[in-house]
Amino acid sequence: MIYLFTCKVSEMAKVVQTFLEEEEYRAFKEALEKRGLSIREGLRLAVEKLLESEFKIDPEDPFFTQKPLGRSGLSDLSRKHDKYLYGEKNEAVH
Repeated sequence: MIYLFTCKVSEMAKVVQTFLEEEEYRAFKEALEKRGLSIREGLRLAVEKLLESEFKIDPEDPFFTQKPLGRSGLSDLSRKHDKYLYGEKNEAVH
């Protein structure tokens, strides 16, 4: 059984408190000790891995591969950047 509580620390951080079953805690702690990680580091790593698997980043995405060209001269670039990066077919991505 896991209960999750959050507490706002600042605009950029949250404190999260949870309850784990004894067996879950023991197994988690053992895995962390093998890797030399604290509970805080292990939880951050777990969240990071979950988010990576949920939101895959394509390293070939034009957003990451095209170099900035300076001024585009396009007055609607901030609104239609997906169209200019990916073409018409992906315009409705967002």
